[in-house]
Amino acid sequence: MNALADRKPDYAALPTLDRAAARAAAESLLAMRGDGLPVDDALLLQIERFYRREARLLDEECYDAWYETLADDLFYWMPLRENRFRRDKRQPLDPDAMAMFDERKADIAVRLGRLASNLVWTEDPPTRHAYVVSNVEAFETPVPGEFEVHSVFVQYRNRSEHDDATLTGRRRDLLRLKDGRFQIARRLILMPQSVLLTKNLSAFF
Repeated sequence: MNALADRKPDYAALPTLDRAAARAAAESLLAMRGDGLPVDDALLLQIERFYRREARLLDEECYDAWYETLADDLFYWMPLRENRFRRDKRQPLDPDAMAMFDERKADIAVRLGRLASNLVWTEDPPTRHAYVVSNVEAFETPVPGEFEVHSVFVQYRNRSEHDDATLTGRRRDLLRLKDGRFQIARRLILMPQSVLLTKNLSAFF
């Protein structure tokens, strides 16, 4: 039994991100260009190990353990993409535009509680997942213990007999080292598609 089924997120205990703070978090993610000082190989190995474990936790629906890897001030953002001509010089992604996910840690807790309730028809029978994470690059930031990390993921999903999908995208994370463990403080999910053809987005990326 997933303990999150009975957990009511304590919103008061989590730092709030108002619209201005969320916009600042989005802009900080968009500013990540991979132009910082690369971390040393030993630290990169630790970060890659963190992502391999995260993929396994999501594959196996170990959501309590995955939830503990999220920082209390998490900003989890999956903006909508637009099809534009190259001559259109507007910023490709707008922090004020619509997003598929624009969430805080408390929002993640609500989603996990719904999944654990056994009342979500799109997940009963459950979806089976296989995550692959690769192309991991990590860079120092001006804040000690915080790292800019870029990665690519492939997520294969199958449910029942005829429902499957393969989703591929890029992620930009701000990882924070706290008490010897990594936490995801910021996550930007970038899908290549402007329209997702999958039937639902109940998964996590």
